[in-house]
Amino acid sequence: MKIIVSLLFSLALISCNSSNPQLSANAEDIPDGTNVYLSRLGVDNVPEPLDTVQVEQSSFVVDLKSTKHQDIQILRIDGLNGNLIFINEGVDINIDINNQNLRESKIEGGEHNRYLKDYIDLLTSYNEESNTLQNEYMQAEINRDEEKLLDARMDLEDLQSRANEETLDFMKAHPNSIVSMMALSDALNSQAVPLNQLKPIYNNFDREIKDTPLGKTLGRNIAEINDTDLGAEAPDFSGPTPEGNELSLKDAMGKVTLIDFWASWCRPCRVENPNIVSIYQDYKEKGFTIVGVSLDKPNDREAWIRAIEQDQLDWNHVSNLKHWYEPIAQKYGVKAIPAAFLIDENGVIIGKDLRGDALREKVQEALESK
Repeated sequence: MKIIVSLLFSLALISCNSSNPQLSANAEDIPDGTNVYLSRLGVDNVPEPLDTVQVEQSSFVVDLKSTKHQDIQILRIDGLNGNLIFINEGVDINIDINNQNLRESKIEGGEHNRYLKDYIDLLTSYNEESNTLQNEYMQAEINRDEEKLLDARMDLEDLQSRANEETLDFMKAHPNSIVSMMALSDALNSQAVPLNQLKPIYNNFDREIKDTPLGKTLGRNIAEINDTDLGAEAPDFSGPTPEGNELSLKDAMGKVTLIDFWASWCRPCRVENPNIVSIYQDYKEKGFTIVGVSLDKPNDREAWIRAIEQDQLDWNHVSNLKHWYEPIAQKYGVKAIPAAFLIDENGVIIGKDLRGDALREKVQEALESK
């Protein structure tokens, strides 16, 4: 939720372009001669100034130059706080300026400006609810009321989940709107939504908005997202246990889960195992779990089981015993071991290849935030 707010309130400069539409504004109580600045969001999110006009007789008019696509544009007025974002979509736009809060000015004209209002309303609603819950949480901390603290934490997590779902639904419902691209930018920056969920949404957007400056910038960022980056949702998998049963990641997850890639023949893995055992013993009662994925060789099943027993790795284990062709390792892009991925209860990757004290600190931090 912070992302959209930051985009709306800090994108402060953006563009104008259309066949020949105009932006007309009612600017009562704003002195004549006050400067009004129009800008657009350019390549790599660099603001591009477009025009400057002045208030005359409590109003002003700006010509919106032709544009090949929907343009994110922003007005700034001397003496007023903040900026006003709108979409130039090739139609006339009327604005009733709120001189107390420029961001609350009323915009009329075009379907994408209606979508923008819907999106801002969605964000505002969740932000207000979040502020209320944050205050309840802080008050419960002050009063040391563990029950209310837990309730407030659960309510905040539920609120974030609902906000994420509504944002995703909004983007999916409007694949032809630059407003959805703005929402995607917010989601990408905040990492509130698993990154690899955003790729298919971007891919489904219309070519028109992918060709905008914002669309091109996000396209480059999206292309660099890997399935196992921090913030991505860990790929699910299943594999044979030492007992010959099939175990899936989802069935083995706790509040915080370590996916540990290792092998009986890997000396650095065996050296690190006592540290992992120590952390597991200290935090398993609080919801920390581990899934060991072995890259042992074919016909080395006994060596795998013997290493588990010798190192006292008292947690879940799976392996197809295919060495570097282990399908789970290939899914995670593992090309060297030890390798590890720390995930939260939603399966989102929150740490990679952490060892020693760094792993302990991250596990403790993640569990304390629950």
